[in-house]
Amino acid sequence: MEQLKSEYFKKLESAGGDVVDRYKLKLGLINNVDPYVLKDDDLRFEVEVFPAVTAIDIVTYLVLTHSFYTQQQMKAYKSLLGYKYFEAGFVQKIGAVKINERVVVVGTVKHSQRMTEAPLKVWLICEEDGSVRNGHCTCMAGAGEACSHVAAILYSLEYIHINRSNISCTDVKAYWKVPTVTKVPIVKLSELRWRSIKPSVTINTKRIIPPIKDSELQTLLSECQSAGTSAALMSVVEPFASSVAIDRTPQLPSIYVNLYRPEHENKSYEELLQLVMTVPENITPDDCVAINNATKEQSRSREWFNQRSGRITASNFKRACKTSISKPSVSLIKSICYPLLHNFKTKATNWGLSHEINAISDYVNYQRLTHRNFNVERCGLIINPQFPAFGASPDGLQSCDCCGEGTVEVKCPYVLRNMDIVSYANGKNSCLTVIDGDIGLKKDHAYYYQVQLQMKVTNLPFCSFVLWSPNEIFVETILSNEDFWACEYPKAKQFHEKVILPELLGRLYTNDASQSWCCCKSMDDGRPMIKCDNDNCEIQWYHVECVGLTAVPDTWICASCKSEQSFHVE
Repeated sequence: MEQLKSEYFKKLESAGGDVVDRYKLKLGLINNVDPYVLKDDDLRFEVEVFPAVTAIDIVTYLVLTHSFYTQQQMKAYKSLLGYKYFEAGFVQKIGAVKINERVVVVGTVKHSQRMTEAPLKVWLICEEDGSVRNGHCTCMAGAGEACSHVAAILYSLEYIHINRSNISCTDVKAYWKVPTVTKVPIVKLSELRWRSIKPSVTINTKRIIPPIKDSELQTLLSECQSAGTSAALMSVVEPFASSVAIDRTPQLPSIYVNLYRPEHENKSYEELLQLVMTVPENITPDDCVAINNATKEQSRSREWFNQRSGRITASNFKRACKTSISKPSVSLIKSICYPLLHNFKTKATNWGLSHEINAISDYVNYQRLTHRNFNVERCGLIINPQFPAFGASPDGLQSCDCCGEGTVEVKCPYVLRNMDIVSYANGKNSCLTVIDGDIGLKKDHAYYYQVQLQMKVTNLPFCSFVLWSPNEIFVETILSNEDFWACEYPKAKQFHEKVILPELLGRLYTNDASQSWCCCKSMDDGRPMIKCDNDNCEIQWYHVECVGLTAVPDTWICASCKSEQSFHVE
């Protein structure tokens, strides 16, 4: 299927804001395919393709799921009334297709008050077991992901699931037909027949129990609440539901997120270092497992950014080892302490993200030619209780019968879109080196630092470093280097204790508005920066774009230092 943008998506992009960012995050779950561009030929309408959605899945999604925008439970109780839309036949065509091991359901729902207008378009992303990941609708409230039209499609899926076993398999495309209505006839009020849609049943009973009144129900539930007990009804009847609804999301520890206090800003550096000694940095193995499971969407997960906050991650490991403790890079500090706010994207990073899935697929196919039962699984942010201040998010964890377990790190360099790997390896700014005809990853490159930290955090002995291009693939097995770790880890640990923690406690570095950098004499505003390798350089840190660089080389000397004859590069 082509990865096209629908007209609806284009309108969101032109408007900008959180809605389009969230829309892109959702599409990331299904290989960036916009469901609104899917045609009937792309969809299937047989019963077996639809997810096994149950009433529990519907309530879990509409009521208990956390909203992306508020980070609170949706509690969309009113959307549960979407059953009436389904019951009245407002749900029109509905189909499904499997993308990236998930089921995308696409359907249309008639307006409840404007029957002549074009129907609203709804899509859902579900797991095969029926759990609902997210949804969208073209109505005014559709961006909230829990409108009544979304609910109507969910109830349609429940209907399919309930009746699945009772449907003949001989009808092929006519397995199941959604009960629909194309128009609502206009009649006089006196001619309306008021009756239940359920068949009438004669109840043979000697004593008819009167229905409970709302006031009586409220009194009963209030007494239950006062007695310290709870009834099942309290989870669906307001105002009790708001306080009873269970948050099923496990509470994950956020060691470094809430350390800041305004009063700490007035403390000296020495006082902040004393406070650092009181910061509890312990984390249990169970917490580490929970964080990994909750962040497997990586950059598409807000929790992934939350848990990275204050931790030196593998991609920042080299910079943390090399930066000056006395005058550290503020852009590095911001990227570690506030990763969500300083998550910049370029044409090169977008290229890498968009081709990562293809690269992993090609790598798996390549390895299965020579390895037994080879497999790669996704992982989230991995934290080791021995090193709680560090974290790593490998692109995958691999395993096979012949080699055991290891990590996988995939790179899709933008420059390789029009270049072969050998030419790239011989290039000036390459991460690779060529020695006696053998190509390998440079041991002083940031990628080498990255994979070494990944192996240490995961306790795995090797990493498969994968360099992917549209035409070829390069794979190198890199072993864990204990000598390297013993040399570099203390540097990064010291940087965390003496720079990162004081920043987290009192914003020691980011509140210094007078500090300027670069030849442009501006503040460090979070743009990528590069340090001059002359330790005596007066400026030290420069914006990459200000010095005309398109890629960050391994070593770099600013123009003013080059002109000084007293400085020589070894």
